[in-house]
Amino acid sequence: MHCGPEGIYIAALGNREGKGPGGVFLMDHETFDVRGQWEMDRGPQHFAYDAWWHLGHDTLVTSEWGTPDTLENGLIPEVLLGAKYGRRLHFWNLHKRKHLQTIDFGNKSQLVFELRPAHDPTKAYGFVNCVISLENLSSSVWTWYKDGDKWAVKKVIEIPAEPATEDELPPLLKGFKAVPPLATDIDLSMGDKFLYVASWGTGDLQQYDVSDPFKPKLTGKVRIGGIVSRATHPGAKNGALSGGPQMVAISRDGRHVYLSVLDHLALSERLRGNS
Repeated sequence: MHCGPEGIYIAALGNREGKGPGGVFLMDHETFDVRGQWEMDRGPQHFAYDAWWHLGHDTLVTSEWGTPDTLENGLIPEVLLGAKYGRRLHFWNLHKRKHLQTIDFGNKSQLVFELRPAHDPTKAYGFVNCVISLENLSSSVWTWYKDGDKWAVKKVIEIPAEPATEDELPPLLKGFKAVPPLATDIDLSMGDKFLYVASWGTGDLQQYDVSDPFKPKLTGKVRIGGIVSRATHPGAKNGALSGGPQMVAISRDGRHVYLSVLDHLALSERLRGNS
């Protein structure tokens, strides 16, 4: 949710039946009453996930996951491996609430998630993470940017999967003999200098210098948990972790990084259909 020029913007995955389309609805700033659907002209957009904007460029950006009936009980392997989750970015005219452009990441890319636009209001670029590639199980981060009158994207970070034995992996991954990074979240520092990437699968929290948004440089990494490694937090004494860094946030002064840890066992059980 974001406080915007017309109300509180809420990103929604689907409708009340758990189907599509997903999108954005508005709530009143004062009363919190639901004011209704934001989109006036949806165009081809169907899946939804995150929503952010470039106010100075009158542009709203939305990303994609899936409808509630395909994820509320956990990711469905057939949907994921069939490339039927979201893989597109959508660009909108913020004032007219009109769909302008779609960028498709290709059928090997799944789960185009977190939108992190530049904080500098004069800049027309931002970052988005793709959780998994069906080609090689890698995760990636892409920069979106204004290219003339259109928007474009460029892959600027690719995080590879790591080899693992079958007995170390949950059922869905055994045949791949690798653990994917599963970069589930990213966050951009207030000065637009550092981008943090939470790789939930391998357990890595990575810091990149993105002063040049098209040429990130890895400047730090710490391993916390992971499907296979289960590394403990460097400052903790509580032994192996059964989860990994899933969501990440940076303090406004840039001095602290906060993250949540999601248990991998819960994912394994859901993929087996036991929850």
